[in-house]
Amino acid sequence: MAKWQTVTLADVLTPKGYVRGPFGSALRRNELLSAGIPVYEQQHAIDGVRDFRFFVSDEKHQKMKRFETQTNDLIISCSGTVGKVSVISADDPRGIISQALLILRANTDVILPQYLQYFFTSAEGYNAIVSRSSGSVQVNIAKRAVIEQIPLNLPDIESQRAIVNILAALDDKIANNKKINHCLEEMAGAIFKSWFVDFEPWGRQQPHGWTRGKAEDFFDISIGKTPPRKEPKWFTTNPHDVIWVSISNMGSCGMYISDSSEYLTVESIEHFNVKVVPSGTVLLSFKLTVGRVAIADGDMATNEAIAHFKQPSHETLEYLYCYLKAFDYQSLGNTSSIATAVNSKTIKAMPFIMPDEKAIADFHAATAPLFEQARVNLQESTHLAALRDTLLPRLMSGELKV
Repeated sequence: MAKWQTVTLADVLTPKGYVRGPFGSALRRNELLSAGIPVYEQQHAIDGVRDFRFFVSDEKHQKMKRFETQTNDLIISCSGTVGKVSVISADDPRGIISQALLILRANTDVILPQYLQYFFTSAEGYNAIVSRSSGSVQVNIAKRAVIEQIPLNLPDIESQRAIVNILAALDDKIANNKKINHCLEEMAGAIFKSWFVDFEPWGRQQPHGWTRGKAEDFFDISIGKTPPRKEPKWFTTNPHDVIWVSISNMGSCGMYISDSSEYLTVESIEHFNVKVVPSGTVLLSFKLTVGRVAIADGDMATNEAIAHFKQPSHETLEYLYCYLKAFDYQSLGNTSSIATAVNSKTIKAMPFIMPDEKAIADFHAATAPLFEQARVNLQESTHLAALRDTLLPRLMSGELKV
């Protein structure tokens, strides 16, 4: 029988286990490099990905050792999208955190880092952080003295391990599906490059009869919309409302996207005339983070940083997706300001090459099975995630015995 006790977050951290990211003046933009020791940013906690934009020198890293990540550290997002958590694994590179992250270092004699991660993944733990955060324009995580008083129910280590094993088995399968989908996407991309970049089937020359034009010449392109943030009544976390996708949702979704972290009420869709796009629409981010691509697996809306490409034929789906993934977005604007140089007019006018009908049909036949398998894997992962989220609060409250 598990022995449960109520403790605070401060009770389960090491003596120096609360590390807030450095002030902006401690890590200036001109000190960030294109190679070196990586800088962990908000998206690494939000999406769980490990692709890095910025790095620092060894010398700078030594000066900022206090902010260095260690295996089993929890990194938590602290600004804007608050409370998202990821655990630093043994395979993750050592690095330093940005000012928008918080490190929590668990005392492993009393709590497993993965158990603490699942606590903050649960509605109880996530709401415990968000409800203590504040900000009229941008939400920021509360001060240390407030966060460290967050209460949690804690069983003994063996019971924690049993709970973690149950939840991790589901997460491992989800992670494996993600890896398979990554391989499927690479396979489709390799075929695309062979056919439409290297032109191997056509003697390495682009065939006659292919049409050049602007993207809007071939596709119905629309842009998403965000209702006023100062009126929270338009937003919801109810999955029965309208899926509303932001760029962060596209960070690690893979080829397809079927859900989001936020939803819009039907009233907000009607009141603000927000575009709801059908399943099969290809989504492209073009603000701040330019060039993320995903296919809508179901009807959904997006924010204004995402363009929607509705196709004239289902056979163009795979070609359009691969074309947008491979496109050089730096060519659309000044390379030093690409995040602000690209706008909706630029996207609609971006150069596009449409092969003839036979080439499109042949590419569809060759790659559609890869895309369909990725979609099926995503659906399985969605069901597994729903099961995990159902079990999570019951396991961590002691309602379900292990």
